[in-house]
Amino acid sequence: MAGIKEVGTQSGTLSAAAVSDYLLANPDFFQAHKTLLTKLSIPHAAGGAVSLVERQVEILRQENRRLERRLVEWMEIAQDNDRLLGHLHVLAVALLAAHSHEARLQVLLDRLCDDFTAAAATLIVHEKKAAKSLPAGCRYLARDDDSLKDLDASLKADRPFCRALSQTLNQQLFAKTAEAPGSAAFVPIIVAGTPGLLILGSADPKHFHPALDTTYLTRLGELANAALAQAESDT
Repeated sequence: MAGIKEVGTQSGTLSAAAVSDYLLANPDFFQAHKTLLTKLSIPHAAGGAVSLVERQVEILRQENRRLERRLVEWMEIAQDNDRLLGHLHVLAVALLAAHSHEARLQVLLDRLCDDFTAAAATLIVHEKKAAKSLPAGCRYLARDDDSLKDLDASLKADRPFCRALSQTLNQQLFAKTAEAPGSAAFVPIIVAGTPGLLILGSADPKHFHPALDTTYLTRLGELANAALAQAESDT
């Protein structure tokens, strides 16, 4: 209780800490001394003074507004998660309905653009033999290619990652699109038994940022791998 002066009593001096400790130990003190509430005042930032009750009510209102904002944020996150789960379900059904390896690759790219609202989606494989089965716009690019040198550390981690795209990297990864992706998510997958990258592009340079949670990207990669592996085993 900073700012409270020490008060003289018959037995000595009563400190601010003692007053504070007493009130904390006796939370019903003001129930028995209600008239004190109308006499106490606390300086207000806007000037003037307000009663202790008014100040407590305002603090509670501020806390309530803060909790309401948090609740809205949590609801929005829950809605986004539900939407993503729905899109993964639709993708899984579409992949199961496609009966060939090439068809499933095309479904994968189409659904990512349509349902996940990616500005562009592409596949990069690191071995030439796998490039024969790729849809249009996807291609072979050696893992040690100079254009991928900035991604080297992330590629070695062998898990999904996100980052902004330079103009040079954009041109290397994507065919010309209506909106040139400014950021991308990279999902390692297996194509025709060889390592590759499923890449989702966003026109927003900040959408796929390095700190983005990659839980759903991991699930997307697992789903794609399982579907493509099953298609290969059926041929």
